[in-house]
Amino acid sequence: MAQIKIREAAVGDAEAMAIILREIGWSERRNALPLREVWGPIEKLIEHTVVYKENHTALVAVDENDEVIGFTNVHWVPFIMLGSYEGYVSDVFVSPKASGRGAGNLLLESIMKEGKARGCMRLMVTNGKDKSSYKRGFYKKLGWTERPQVANFVFYYREPWS
Repeated sequence: MAQIKIREAAVGDAEAMAIILREIGWSERRNALPLREVWGPIEKLIEHTVVYKENHTALVAVDENDEVIGFTNVHWVPFIMLGSYEGYVSDVFVSPKASGRGAGNLLLESIMKEGKARGCMRLMVTNGKDKSSYKRGFYKKLGWTERPQVANFVFYYREPWS
């Protein structure tokens, strides 16, 4: 099996990340845009994570050719109620072409290790119940617990892409 490595995301990874989102079909609206319009904002977000490493972590999974096959983004949030930090995992995506090769596991294991090193109380991720990762029990298999008594609400300032 090919070797997968995890490294910090770089601005130059934005196009590959946009392509993964397109491959997954994450958003019909986003997929209708020219690819450059999708990866441009991703570049800016990666720049932000690089400057503010104390608050954010962006990682990519790369194959033996250093091609990006997956990525994750985590925000380290002070959580007063917990008396500690929570790591909010906002993105975990793997190219369908690389599915089943362990990239998702390696990305999450890296984040779990970093969260522990940072002294976090917990990590949190939102997973759509219609997504294959949820149906496969991806997070549960890695020891994550679904919170049955907590609803996830969002307030939109503008229409989202997905």
